Amino acid sequence: MQRAHTAVWLAVGGLVLTVGLFFLLRRPLGVLLPPLLLAMLIVYILNPLVTWLERRGTPRWAGAGIAYLVFALVLGVLIAVLSPLLAAQIGNFVDELPELGNRMVTGVNDLAARLGITARISESLSGERIGDEIQRFLSDADNRVAVLALVGGISGVALGLLHLLVIFIAGPFIAFYTLVDLPRLQHWCRSALPPRHRAEADVVARKLGMVVGGYVRGQILVATFVGLGTSLGLWAIGLRFWLLVGILAGVTNLVPLVGPFVGGLVGVIIALITDGPALALLVVVVVTAVQQLDGHVLSPLVVGRNVQLHPLMVLLALLVAGTLFGIFGMLVAIPLVAAGNVLAAHFWRTRVPWASASTG
Repeated sequence: MQRAHTAVWLAVGGLVLTVGLFFLLRRPLGVLLPPLLLAMLIVYILNPLVTWLERRGTPRWAGAGIAYLVFALVLGVLIAVLSPLLAAQIGNFVDELPELGNRMVTGVNDLAARLGITARISESLSGERIGDEIQRFLSDADNRVAVLALVGGISGVALGLLHLLVIFIAGPFIAFYTLVDLPRLQHWCRSALPPRHRAEADVVARKLGMVVGGYVRGQILVATFVGLGTSLGLWAIGLRFWLLVGILAGVTNLVPLVGPFVGGLVGVIIALITDGPALALLVVVVVTAVQQLDGHVLSPLVVGRNVQLHPLMVLLALLVAGTLFGIFGMLVAIPLVAAGNVLAAHFWRTRVPWASASTG
């Protein structure tokens, strides 16, 4: 009991210290963590290929280079194939945005009239009217001063874009050197542990690699399937901007629980504006069919049951991570929580006397 009491208080002290360090180092972590997490993502994706090449006699530095070339080739082919069509759809969407806005306003007003609601939305949302309003706004001297003050805040946006550029430059470099030196890093971490704990650390490391690596690679494959399946399905039913909606569905599918609804909602709105309820119903059918295939066939096969988290824990993790770090935090919340779950379960089984006695 005395050992258990000491262990509990050490755990509480460690948690308090971790939280305190997090809030103390939050700004530096906000700069360092994104490229490190991107590097970790690349390592989890490419390490199986590098390891496979190494087992066949290829040096790790050459295997890492080959993996990067394959990844760049696949990405380049996708960009070459999809970018012209995507650019055309984006251009058409921007050109038709005022008309789409007018249709949406008219549809909302018609629906309100059928429901007996007397309030109406202004129907003067044409592109010409918007341009006139902008010119009238800028003709006022006070408004020009306000605009200049607003432009002064663009420096913050520029810094954000610079940080994003640093992430996508530093992350791949860190990932490349990590892929090359991964066995050496693993050996160094293992040798830093006491000899009597090394076997246990090997077991925990394998479980962490299985859970986090399986989740990351599986989610990327699932998101690719959702984006491709949604795009083809929406193209088949004749939805305007089907590629835009499909890519949005695939990207947002990386965020569990919340993401799968975003692409479907956008597709339904576009269908209602451009064609009507019949096409919107077909969009719902397509999106539901893709999500059902994902949830009942692909995700269990690809992701498996490695990440055994309760939906409430997933929702809470997404809320906390989204509040602290935005979309980027929501993307990495589940693998981090899954890793913490593995560590907590191992600690519970091996360090809590009554838990090990009950399982034995």
